[in-house]
Amino acid sequence: MGNILDYARTETRDFSQWPFHTADALVFALLSYDRIPADVPTLATLERRYGSLSRRLRSFDWHRLSHSVRALVRAPFDGPALRQIEHELGEYETLHPYIAKHAGFGDPRESHEFYRSIAANPRFSVVRVAAAEERFDEAAQTQFAALTFRLPTGELVIAFRGTDDSLVGWKEDFNMAYQYPVPAQKQAADYLEKVAALWDGDIILTGHSKGGNVSVYAAMNARDDVKDRIRHIYSFDGPGFPPDVVHSYEYGTVVNRITKVVPDSSIIGMLLNESPNERLVVVRSDADGLAQHSCYSWRMHGDDFDIAEGGLSESSKTFNDALNSWLSGMTQRQREHGVEALFRVLTSSGYKSTTELMKAGPRVIPGMLGRYVGLTSEERRYINQALWMLATATFRH
Repeated sequence: MGNILDYARTETRDFSQWPFHTADALVFALLSYDRIPADVPTLATLERRYGSLSRRLRSFDWHRLSHSVRALVRAPFDGPALRQIEHELGEYETLHPYIAKHAGFGDPRESHEFYRSIAANPRFSVVRVAAAEERFDEAAQTQFAALTFRLPTGELVIAFRGTDDSLVGWKEDFNMAYQYPVPAQKQAADYLEKVAALWDGDIILTGHSKGGNVSVYAAMNARDDVKDRIRHIYSFDGPGFPPDVVHSYEYGTVVNRITKVVPDSSIIGMLLNESPNERLVVVRSDADGLAQHSCYSWRMHGDDFDIAEGGLSESSKTFNDALNSWLSGMTQRQREHGVEALFRVLTSSGYKSTTELMKAGPRVIPGMLGRYVGLTSEERRYINQALWMLATATFRH
């Protein structure tokens, strides 16, 4: 029995021999967590260079005549192949904090080995990468990042990064309980439109955790000409959407192209999970509870996931039912106050990330307890209920 790391090491056929499928979508979703190498051009740079005919004319290179003539019609994919940035992929000191510390609650050594395997694998090493974009705004409570990959077959794979370990990133996730859309969702839709305007070809969207959620949002809100180019959307244990969104016309235009993959005791992927029509693939995991969010714990047979024939575990179903019942019994204002109260407690420590909070250990308790006691009885009740549901789902296997 293997996992995605084994797939990254052993599946060496090129994409013309073995076309893109779900395991590849997970590979690119995980690649989005790496720190973006300096050699990868940003989306803003590419737009300044090729975003309009006048800009492409200014970039005309008479020494590369045929290349420049083609660039007048459509922007070239000016990005390095993964093998060209091998020295920058997966280094411990450059890994994104979410990967370096957790890898989605996993072992950072696995993440390191994963990135190095990708750069050395002929299937992936020839894939080019460009259009990097990262935004982090504490005031606006948003955390967003994306990359675009060009396969040798011409398809574009857009990978959206999931939640990092910043409290801002987690706060934005929780905001989904009362706010739609959140900033990262709108930024994902904007990113898709800009990438589609630069390059032609079929488009595949992918992401893990929040990255999966914003992939679906971007697709359902794309212009019709862009939406027609979207071949598939992959969400790996990504949160869902409120009922009114799931039953909207926009969602219905893409639902038959969504594949959602979750572990059998999924917690994160069951948040706001109200869609009965999307293709849900439940896979076995070597971890328990919340630790199943790590994709490295998901079992695979070669390039196939180990399907949990019984579907979601009872703990996952119980959490999903309890959460939906809890949220449906609250007004939007109550949801907002509950989320705000929770993060007032968490940020009272002065730390900015979950990693820092865990490192600080018991030192943060007095300040957090003081802030908790200072909440209203209603706010304390919301937090207690949320923590109880999470603990029940995490420790009931």
